Amino acid sequence: MKVNTLGELEGKIMEIIWEFPGHISVSDVARVISKKRKIAYTTVMTIMGRLVDKGILTRKLSGSSYQYLPKVSQEKFIAKSVHNIFTTAVSTLGQEAVTYFVKEIKKINPKKRQELLKMLDE
Repeated sequence: MKVNTLGELEGKIMEIIWEFPGHISVSDVARVISKKRKIAYTTVMTIMGRLVDKGILTRKLSGSSYQYLPKVSQEKFIAKSVHNIFTTAVSTLGQEAVTYFVKEIKKINPKKRQELLKMLDE
């Protein structure tokens, strides 16, 4: 699975799905988002379909509607996204990207740094 970063609305939808315990429907997600901003059900449905196409969500038909589950945990998604961003930066910018990355890593709390490195190894 190729993992990319998410757009703003994709990110909000995935945050809701990652927090939800179990399968979730488009109407459930739309209801949560609607509390903070006006959004059409069809927009949420389209975005969730795209997330399925990207391999980030799975869906199964339950009665007359689909139920969705994340294909990957939020932690693993973030780790893979950071890895992809860093790999792209290194291949594009080379040594400058590595130097900047090392400087930033040194600023992180040592315990958190170990957790992040462990996630990247998985």
